[in-house]
Amino acid sequence: MIQGTIEVLSGFRRKLAFRLLAVGIIAAVLSGIAAYFIETERLDDSLVDRSVVEANILSGFLTQNQSPQLKKQQLAGFLQQHAGMNLDYFVSAELYDTQRHSVGNAALSNFSYIDAAIDSSALNFPSPGHVWYDKTVIHGIPFLHIIMPLSGSHGGAQVGWFEGVFRLSPQTLSAVRNDVLQIMALVMGAVLLTVATLYPLMSSLQGLIVATVKQLLRANIDTLKVLGNAIAKRDNDTNAHNFRVTLYAVRIAEALEISDADIRDLIKGAFLHDVGKIAVADAILRKPGKLDQAEFSEMQTHVQHGLDIIAANHWLSNAAAVVGGHHEKVDGSGYPRGLRGQEIPLSARIFAVADVFDALTSARPYKKPWTLDEALQALEQGRGGHFDPQVLDAFNTLSAELYQSIRLRSEEQVTLMMDDVIMTYYWI
Repeated sequence: MIQGTIEVLSGFRRKLAFRLLAVGIIAAVLSGIAAYFIETERLDDSLVDRSVVEANILSGFLTQNQSPQLKKQQLAGFLQQHAGMNLDYFVSAELYDTQRHSVGNAALSNFSYIDAAIDSSALNFPSPGHVWYDKTVIHGIPFLHIIMPLSGSHGGAQVGWFEGVFRLSPQTLSAVRNDVLQIMALVMGAVLLTVATLYPLMSSLQGLIVATVKQLLRANIDTLKVLGNAIAKRDNDTNAHNFRVTLYAVRIAEALEISDADIRDLIKGAFLHDVGKIAVADAILRKPGKLDQAEFSEMQTHVQHGLDIIAANHWLSNAAAVVGGHHEKVDGSGYPRGLRGQEIPLSARIFAVADVFDALTSARPYKKPWTLDEALQALEQGRGGHFDPQVLDAFNTLSAELYQSIRLRSEEQVTLMMDDVIMTYYWI
């Protein structure tokens, strides 16, 4: 679990940068789009407000008792006057009474095509106090088509309706476009700046988490070493035995191309393979001679004791394959369960070769260390019986190099090699 956490967190900074960048870009784009519509709507309202101000000037025409022809002339004069004074102006206008009957209309001569271009068959008269408008482009020129109620002087009762087409100048549109783009840029920039600010904070927090998790993992590995070394000392051995068998096993596993996760489990199992011997009596464990049948049966219980010990710790529990299977033999003659062939976990089959090789080439109270050739001959005699042939073949390709680089090294050198392996597979 801890290792999985480190694996997830180790690539976190790069993933965080990519994900924050992606989220930032998406959020910036979405915010920019939202800002575009909001600001466009606001500016549309502003343009409508400007047209409403001018349209309200026309309310006086409805309160005057004049003929439609005279109203038309006055509307035309109004349009001409405002067209000469403003960049944006009405190019056509029509007045309606409260019954929505037309009482006068006019259009600038150079915009006579406007009435034909706008569909007036279904006019949309808004409710009192509101303005209806529609943006349209006619002959490449943008216009606002608006309909609004007109009130009497000083905000009196409604006296009729105004319909007009309001021309928007290129200068106005350019200003609107610039305003919208500036707002979009500010919103998108603010989002990206926020994301950029979050990255170092989140990266720093991630660094603290990784450091804490690695510290916890180091503590677990130190406990692993202490347990393994304590058993080695009690078994008249040295710390180097656990380190050597672990190094042998890891190198064989690498040659067999098993996964890093399985190699980490193998390392744990190699360190703790004999942890159950803590429950075996000293008289049996330290006996210099051969054990009798009763003593050997007692010695065999160390496997189950070992499984019981590691079962109490979740982090150590995946060492069970080696702890429980390192005395099994591929022909089924091993213990404690008499497993055969592929029934034995691969890590246990790997460890069996490493453990026996180290035992043969190490000095014991009852024997001298065997030479490399003598040890290889003994292992070969166990092919298909004690040892998995595939594992033995992988070991044979490495045996000479492992003997020179590990078995003939000092305990201090082997310890340093073990530290390198732990760094490689546990990233601490």
